[in-house]
Amino acid sequence: MRCLRVLLPCLLICVVGAGCGSHIKTKGRVVKGGEPFKPGEGEGVRIFFVPLDPPEGNTYDSYAGEFNNENGTFQIKGKDGNGLPPGKYRITMQLMKDKEDLFSGALMGPRSPFTCEIKSSSDEVVVDLDQARIPPPKVKQEKAG
Repeated sequence: MRCLRVLLPCLLICVVGAGCGSHIKTKGRVVKGGEPFKPGEGEGVRIFFVPLDPPEGNTYDSYAGEFNNENGTFQIKGKDGNGLPPGKYRITMQLMKDKEDLFSGALMGPRSPFTCEIKSSSDEVVVDLDQARIPPPKVKQEKAG
């Protein structure tokens, strides 16, 4: 019984430690015209990493990122803050203003041309918006009154 008390905590530490070690915190930047992409006043970027080869039994999963409007960088910390599993991902994005995607969905789901492979935490992901076909932003029409 005494042996079990010692062995069980050690086994638990090994299992938890192995699970954490298999995830990678990912960072990167979004550029346009070779410069950091900085959204305009009142705009915000939503960025997601979606596995291209999801594990068995998972039909859809994604990892949201935190985008920094000041310098065009982002971090993907994963579901529990431990990062995301190594693998190939599609990067999807929205440029939001007043609950509307100014990219008109051009960078969402399979329409997004951006993919990457995450192998280690030292890999920086660069998303170059010049490589995408993004329609010009919609112009809101003022109602005549």
